[in-house]
Amino acid sequence: MLSLLSYVLSFLHSLYSFSTTIATGAQKTITSTYDPHLYLMGDYIRSPLIRSLHAKLEHQQQHSSSTHPEWYSIRSQYVQTDILSRFLPLEQDKETTTFLSNCFEKSSWIFTHFYHAIAKAFLTWFISSTSINGLLRRGSMFVLSSRQFAALLDFSEDTKLDVLLDIGAGDGMVTSKMAPFFRQVHVTELSRPMQWRLAERGFSVIEADSWYKQPTGTETESVRYDVVSCLNVLDRCETPLTILRNIGRVLKPNSGRLVLGIVLPLKQYVESTADHQATEILNISDSSIWETQLNSLVSSVLAPLQFELIRWTRVPYLCEGDFSQSFYYLNELVLVLRICPT
Repeated sequence: MLSLLSYVLSFLHSLYSFSTTIATGAQKTITSTYDPHLYLMGDYIRSPLIRSLHAKLEHQQQHSSSTHPEWYSIRSQYVQTDILSRFLPLEQDKETTTFLSNCFEKSSWIFTHFYHAIAKAFLTWFISSTSINGLLRRGSMFVLSSRQFAALLDFSEDTKLDVLLDIGAGDGMVTSKMAPFFRQVHVTELSRPMQWRLAERGFSVIEADSWYKQPTGTETESVRYDVVSCLNVLDRCETPLTILRNIGRVLKPNSGRLVLGIVLPLKQYVESTADHQATEILNISDSSIWETQLNSLVSSVLAPLQFELIRWTRVPYLCEGDFSQSFYYLNELVLVLRICPT
């Protein structure tokens, strides 16, 4: 508690110094329009808050003027030929740019971030980080735009299938990009606050331990989904192989598709367990080259479970940032798969 109080006092002192600086105009190292010539004395900034803002503005300027081709490119020499032939190149589109612009704007909400810091320091004793984000309505994610999702699935603008299941849907931001192509959207999420956010969006929330046995007409008949999306779940759950097997059982025969998103290089981490370890290990190469890990994922994990790769792409896994940085991103691979015909 003392450390928290010290943090608060330090923050308030820095905030006061920052406000005084802006009001008096005595220090011109902070401006709403980035100009590198104003940062010649950046190394001499003493206030932690202003120093943080200085770094953030540099980061924002770097990314606001870029279309980030490096986020979408691949090193084809490392990708197996049969996998390479199924690659769909994408690029930063309007929806992605809009998400980034919103991140830049929200990152400037000083008092909101101050409130979030205090609330998180208190709530972290009681609930998970995911639930905290749900309560505070922060940390929304972005993986694919609606147009990118349609391109991956070979959908037209008028496509309207029956049912989508999004496993581990978070606050529903990512789900909302896929939802327009379906008449019904079912979602699962372990976090109760995130379930509230999903319900607010009008999605049908299913308990995380029952999505693969939901009855429709009879006690023995289960829902069959046109598409199951499982984005950034396998590396964050206890039993990723079991989840993949269950997905195979609920996909519509022949036409059903799995949209699988995973961050590579792989690092399995389970938020809900004491030791944060998964009970089922994904047998993927320990190479630091993500393309090599992709080859291994397809051949050593997905193929033995009878999943066939149809198409894949590389995109950034984006997350809203905080006062220190406007957004964060990870290297994301999104694969479209089907169960091999028997």
